[in-house]
Amino acid sequence: MKKIYLKLRKIFTPTVIVICGVLMLLSLFAGNLVFYAFGSDDSGYAITPVLIILLLAIIGIVLCLWLRRRIVRNDPVMGRFAAERISLKPGGTVKGQRKFGFMTIRWMIMLISFFALIYGVKWLGQGFGNIELPIFACPINQDQLIDSSCYTLAHLNSLVGMSWSEIGIFLGSLLLSIVVLGRFICGFLCPMGLIQDLTHETRQGLKIEGLSFNEKLYSRLKPIKWTLLLLFLGLSFVGGNFCNICPAITVSPALAGFKVSLFLSGFAMIVVIIGSFFKRRFFCNICPLGYLIGLGHRISLFRIKKDCQACTECGACYEACPMGIKTIYTEREKRDVTTADCIMCGECIDKCPENKALAMSFGGLRFYKASRKTFMSGHKKNEKRLKRLIRKREKNESN
Repeated sequence: MKKIYLKLRKIFTPTVIVICGVLMLLSLFAGNLVFYAFGSDDSGYAITPVLIILLLAIIGIVLCLWLRRRIVRNDPVMGRFAAERISLKPGGTVKGQRKFGFMTIRWMIMLISFFALIYGVKWLGQGFGNIELPIFACPINQDQLIDSSCYTLAHLNSLVGMSWSEIGIFLGSLLLSIVVLGRFICGFLCPMGLIQDLTHETRQGLKIEGLSFNEKLYSRLKPIKWTLLLLFLGLSFVGGNFCNICPAITVSPALAGFKVSLFLSGFAMIVVIIGSFFKRRFFCNICPLGYLIGLGHRISLFRIKKDCQACTECGACYEACPMGIKTIYTEREKRDVTTADCIMCGECIDKCPENKALAMSFGGLRFYKASRKTFMSGHKKNEKRLKRLIRKREKNESN
C-alpha cells in the first residue's frame, strides 16, 4: 500500500492539477467566444457549449483511466484485485432479468421530468412560471414548464425589491416543496441527477470499475457542502454571482436553444461529469440546493423506514447508497432512518435482501418495500459467475 501511495503522490496529484488547469483555461477561453451570449438562438450554436463540455470531460476521463491503469499495472496485487472486481457486472444486476418495477418507474419519471423542464413550454404552448420548485433547472431557459427557485435563492438580495406578497409566495412554495417532496426532487426530478445517473450507467455499460468513498472521505465532504451552501445563499450579498460557477447553467438553457457562456460553470460541469463517471451522484454529495432541502427532512412526507428486527446487518444498503449514508445500516432502534443526505433514490431498498426490512413511505403509507425475490432475481447470474471466479482462483493458487 505504501508503494501505491507513493505512486499516487508522484503521478496522480500533478497530473490532476495539470488536467484541471488545462480544462479551466479552455473553459475560460471558450467563454470569450462571440456566440456565447445569452439569448435565443436559431443558428445551432447553442449546443456547442455542451459538446465542448462533453469533449473535455471525455478527455479527462480517459486521462484518469490511463493513470489508474498505469498504477494498477505496476502493482500485481492491485491488478488482480481490479481484474476480479471488473469481471463481475457492476451494480450486481443482470440486464434483462429485472422486471418492470419501482426503479423502472423512477427512470421514466426522471426522463419525463428532464424533457418537461427543458422543453415544457414548446410542448404545451405555455408554462407555469408562477410555480417555483427548488431544483437545479436554470431559469435562463425560457421554455421550462415551471420556474426554479434556485435563482432567487442564489440572489437573496433581490428579495429587498420584492413585495411582501411575492416574498410570501416564494417562501411558501419553498416550504411546501420541502414538506411535500423533500429530496424526492433530487432522486426523481432533478435534471442534474439524470445526467449523473446516465454517466454512471455509461461506466457500467463499459464495465469500468468505479470509485468507492469510505466513511472518512464522506465526513470530509461535510465542510465542502456547508461552504457551497454559504456561497450559494450569500455570494450575492458581496457582489458575486453563484450562477457563474453553477454547472446547471451550462446544460438546460443550451439544450433548449439558448446561448450560454461556459466560464467557470463550464469547468464545474466538466468536473461533475468526470466525478459522476467514477462515483455515482458525485455532485449530489456536495450539492448546496439539495442539502438545503435536506435540512428540512424532518418535516418531509417522504420517509425511509427500517424494520430493525428484519435487518440482518449485511451492509448491502450502505454499499448501494450513492450518498454513503451509514446510519441506514447501523441503526438498530429507530424505525425512521431518513437523513438530510438521503435523495430518495430507493437504491438501498432495491439492494436489500430481506423482506420489508427497508421501505419508502409517503405520509406514513409504505409504497415501496424491500423484497428478497426482487433482490435474488438480479443476483443469480452474478452468484454463479462469482463461484466460477473463486474456483478458478483456487485452482491457480494450488498450481
